[in-house]
Amino acid sequence: MLVAGVTVLVRAIRARRRLAIAASALGFAAIIGAAVSGATFVSSDHDSASLAMGLLTGVALLCYLANLLTVVPSAKASEG
Repeated sequence: MLVAGVTVLVRAIRARRRLAIAASALGFAAIIGAAVSGATFVSSDHDSASLAMGLLTGVALLCYLANLLTVVPSAKASEG
């Protein structure tokens, strides 16, 4: 998941699409937050850590969905 998040962020930066960069950065941060919350939940068994893990996973999914729905291919990409 972390490698995929970095890959999407790098591609958004290379494409120079501001909305994609913002959504990808937020999605990547949410993945990291979910991982930290998951590790906290496993070690401490706090319900709040489980809730945070689930909510942050949902945020990440919505960010990547926003990328899919808003980024359209350029004319260059469709020609080649």
